[in-house]
Amino acid sequence: MSKIKVGVIGAGGRMGKAIIQVLSISKKSVLSAAVVREGAIYAGFDSGNHAGIKETGILLSSDLQKANEDSDVLIDFSTHTGFESILNIALKNHKPLVIGTTGLTDSDKTLIKSASETIPIVFSPNMSVGVNLLFKLTEIAAKVLHEDFDIEVLDIHHRHKKDAPSGTAMYLKEVLLEASKRNEENVIYGRHGMYPERDQKEIAMHTMRAGEVVGEHTVYFFSPEERIEITHRAQDRKTFASGAVKAAEFLYGKSKGLYNMFDVLGI
Repeated sequence: MSKIKVGVIGAGGRMGKAIIQVLSISKKSVLSAAVVREGAIYAGFDSGNHAGIKETGILLSSDLQKANEDSDVLIDFSTHTGFESILNIALKNHKPLVIGTTGLTDSDKTLIKSASETIPIVFSPNMSVGVNLLFKLTEIAAKVLHEDFDIEVLDIHHRHKKDAPSGTAMYLKEVLLEASKRNEENVIYGRHGMYPERDQKEIAMHTMRAGEVVGEHTVYFFSPEERIEITHRAQDRKTFASGAVKAAEFLYGKSKGLYNMFDVLGI
């Protein structure tokens, strides 16, 4: 059985490199294209060498159309600025697409939902198996604890990360709002200055950007008598890369639809 051909968009970045590493040892999939931004100084380099492994024979290129033609499935971990053009090319070529790009707007998400009526898409703010278990455990805790506990969320990432809160933290917020039957009016982002006494339904989001932290998220539930913490700490970006490759393999052969990592993992 031939392997699934996977094109990686954003191949020059940290996540792109990690995905190339995972694909190099995959039993089901193989790297078919490695797309980098126009004008990247490493364009033309071997993607394996750039990712710190042996040569793959796939050169880093900005030719997105050729990547579509050479691939069965695409994984996008580029930047939000080029997202719409990537989605449009995937639609034009009827190509399954895994979207791991963060910082997407509500209008981007509307475009994703519309595109999924034509092509199969996995869209998740985090591809890690452990983080998706964090989502599920948070949902269970919020339903059980409800308004008896105060809720706070802490998001810690490396100093280079541009969006805050992270996509994972924002999804945790959505999980908490739905499970506890609250809405965006109950959410505050950080605290500074004088505040009235904490509202019973308040959910607070906190962000730290420092050092080289791969990713850490904690959901806190406080009552006067006890505190519950649910934490996920990523030790290596390969945890996200492995999930992204699983998502690509999941999409192969599907005609259309919008999926998340719960679907991929069968949670």
